[in-house]
Amino acid sequence: MVEPISQEHFSTLKRTVVLPNALRLAYIEMGDPNGVPILLLHGFTDSARSWSLAAPYLAPGFRVVAADLRGHGNSDQPEGCYTIPELANDVRLLMVALDLAPCHLVGHSLGGRLVQALAERWPHLVRKIVLMSTSAALRERQGWLWENIQMLSDPIDPESAFIREWCSGAGLIDVDFLAHARRESAALPSRIWHSIYYEQLAYDPSPLLQDISAATLILRGEKDTIATEEHQVQMKDAIAGAEIISLPEHGHNIHWEAPEKVAHLILTFLDRP
Repeated sequence: MVEPISQEHFSTLKRTVVLPNALRLAYIEMGDPNGVPILLLHGFTDSARSWSLAAPYLAPGFRVVAADLRGHGNSDQPEGCYTIPELANDVRLLMVALDLAPCHLVGHSLGGRLVQALAERWPHLVRKIVLMSTSAALRERQGWLWENIQMLSDPIDPESAFIREWCSGAGLIDVDFLAHARRESAALPSRIWHSIYYEQLAYDPSPLLQDISAATLILRGEKDTIATEEHQVQMKDAIAGAEIISLPEHGHNIHWEAPEKVAHLILTFLDRP
């Protein structure tokens, strides 16, 4: 029987490490310190907390690490350098600093784009990869997210209509978790919201997908309107041997809506020869 972790207790698990590029990254660690490492990478404006509901189901038998990406959570918030390659390089340095490599990589949304970049550029650091609610498609200067990010200014209200919708799902999600998630997303300065989104307007990762050699699982919610089915099929067709599993009735934040189910799918995939 896996015991869930309270959001208050999860907050106490944060540690920090200073990387060779002088950036301070925060992370949490749980599970078996001698187990095969699983590194969890969160989505845009989230933090390691994004995995607090699912990580306890992954921890038995594995060394589970979840990081706060540059600019997010308790990590440093430099003025610039929020490109996908730069964020991915931070993760590479973290993997070396914590002696995680080679490890399994699981990324949600923005984190999935970083997993793609890591598997393409440094395949020797990677075992298997799981791409959740993510894509390799260019961002667009249109739509609900673009329009709302354009209007953001500091301070951001965690209870605003935009943040409440941004930190939500197609299914039921733990209320206490959502309250923490909203506060952490709203705590990001608007310049970081703008910078990360702008960088993805000009970065096209799709040509590099063919360089991924790691065994790949693509997980998606059928009600996801951000990473669409078309995006998932594009990744599957480009990555040799990749497979897709869709979860009916779930949206973009599948690991918030169905943490135990998502963890089971990940573990089943990782346990295969």
